[in-house]
Amino acid sequence: MSARILLLEDDESLKLILSRALGSAGYQVRATASPDTALGWIRNGEGDLLLADVLLDGTNFLENLGLVARLRPQMPVIVMSAQATASTAINAAKGGVFEYLPKPFDLDDMISAVAAALGDKRAGQQSRSTEEPTGFIGQSVAMQSAFKAIARAATSQAHVMITGEPGVGKRQAAEALLRARGVAAEDAVVVTPSNTATEIFGSTQAARQVVWLRLEEWSAEQQRAARDALDGGAGRVIATVSQAPSNPIDNRLAARLSECVITVPPLRERRSDIPALCEAFLGQFARRDKQDPVRLSKEAVDYLVNSPWTGNVVELRSVLSRLALATRGRIAALDDVAQALNADGADASEDIAVHANALAALALSRPDARQSAVDALERALFTQALDRCNGNRSRAADLLGLNRNTLARRLSELDGTDEETS
Repeated sequence: MSARILLLEDDESLKLILSRALGSAGYQVRATASPDTALGWIRNGEGDLLLADVLLDGTNFLENLGLVARLRPQMPVIVMSAQATASTAINAAKGGVFEYLPKPFDLDDMISAVAAALGDKRAGQQSRSTEEPTGFIGQSVAMQSAFKAIARAATSQAHVMITGEPGVGKRQAAEALLRARGVAAEDAVVVTPSNTATEIFGSTQAARQVVWLRLEEWSAEQQRAARDALDGGAGRVIATVSQAPSNPIDNRLAARLSECVITVPPLRERRSDIPALCEAFLGQFARRDKQDPVRLSKEAVDYLVNSPWTGNVVELRSVLSRLALATRGRIAALDDVAQALNADGADASEDIAVHANALAALALSRPDARQSAVDALERALFTQALDRCNGNRSRAADLLGLNRNTLARRLSELDGTDEETS
């Protein structure tokens, strides 16, 4: 006898599509748009699996997962949602669902999830709602992977390391994880590079949950204190660190913190999320300034989606803030967006000077200070240029103002390999 699927979906078109896909896969399907009807079927022992939308006529079905678990402890549940936020994924995981499918999803992925769930039935527990920070959203595969990693970490009290490039939202990920663990942000001890080694050591004694920010900026003394704090303290640590930091992380400290690793993707790997991020940020700025939200022309959206965003979400937010102030009461056109983006150039020289001083301070601790600084800077420049040009060396050389052969030779020198002939 084929398995019986209970489908709860209030979009009639999608309900029909899902019913047909499940039927073609050999399942029996009973569909409804009413949560009460679906719960009645479950109470009567019908169905082998529940496939449910999260938001139904203004209600959140995740709030019913505890009831489903009590009625049918062995019934697997798969939820679907267009609310592609960390809190949705976290609450789904905490509610014990087998799989969370962010809309839109591929029908083959849905069928595969159903097949897997019917062979691995799990019960859940009551979930709770959380408030999502603006900007930490996304339906892209890369962002959904981050949300699921947060959801898994929420069920454990292991130390967690959150990695990613500067500006991707590592602190927001840490705050999302705290909420998922039932800890208010103000109840956690937050430690930054400005704290002393003594304060770092005491942080794990003072609180159950501790957040260590920007670990790549901590000195060797601070990192040794952090390592000792992990050995002697009872607090659980969530640490954020930028990938490929200029100041290496102590190996033993990194190993201790890597009990669980969450990677927040760069914006260039989740470009499909940019329109939703723009809407969220512009809505936030409208509330901040008590104005109607700025709307973007299609050309403006396309331009934003295809911009390099080396500063990631933080850079996007800054550009949109300037745009909101400059285009009140009208639709932002392509020229408006280009002007807001180019405004970053005014501060670029000052920013470069600040980072150059930081690089110099780090390099001077080495005997080969000048060459170490030059190599680190060129390596970063070349990597960024190649990334922006999708690996095309000729275009990257033009961007850097170099001859292609010069770039190839210098890359070989930095990598310690023979120069490529291609």
